[in-house]
Formats: sequence, structure tokens, C-alpha cells
Amino acid sequence: MAKSVCIICGQEKDGIEVENDFVLESIRWFKRNVTKNEKGNRLVVCKDCYAKYKDERKKYESRVKTYLALGFLFLIFTVLVSSDKLFALGVSILLIIFLYLLSFLSYVPKLKIKVEKSRVGK
Repeated sequence: MAKSVCIICGQEKDGIEVENDFVLESIRWFKRNVTKNEKGNRLVVCKDCYAKYKDERKKYESRVKTYLALGFLFLIFTVLVSSDKLFALGVSILLIIFLYLLSFLSYVPKLKIKVEKSRVGK
């Protein structure tokens, strides 16, 4: 059985499991096929690190929104100002993709927490 490792402190602890998304799958694929050094750990956030995790996740989500907003503002501005609209659109789309990828420098994955919808009035 795989050991549980906290993604914040790096210690072997039990905690809330991290959701396995395309970023983590890509990293695991790279480690398995290229570096041949996959550890297969179960990634979690321990109770002690949860507050720090929440702050880091909030920062990551904020950066994604900010970078995408800046990219779309650049797209609108360059298309309005440029004489070659098609070239401006192409460059702007490349910039949006670059900014989105740049946001992954501060990537923090989601947790596997199921939020139950409250039943109001029942």
C-alpha cells in the first residue's frame, strides 16, 4: 500500500486526499516513463497544514483568474488597435495560453472533498 505524504510539509502523515487531475497525472507519467522514479505515494494535506493549503490554493486560483483577465484585455486592446486583426488575434491567443501555463508555476491541486448541498426549507 502506498504511503500518505502531505503536499505542504512533505511528511508522511494521514490527511485529506488530493484530487488526481491532469497535472498530477502528467507528472506521474513523466516520472514513470522518463525518469523511472515514480514513488506512487498517496498525496494528502495533513490537518496541521490545512490552513496553509487553503491560502496557497486561494492564491493559485486568484493568479489563474488574473492572468486570464490580463490576456483577454490584451486581446481586446490589440485587436482594436492593430491594423492586421488576424495577426493580432493569433499573437493574443498565444499570449493567453502562455499566461495560463505561467499560472501553473504556483499550482496547488484540489482536495477530494464532497460538498453536500444543504436542503433549505425541508
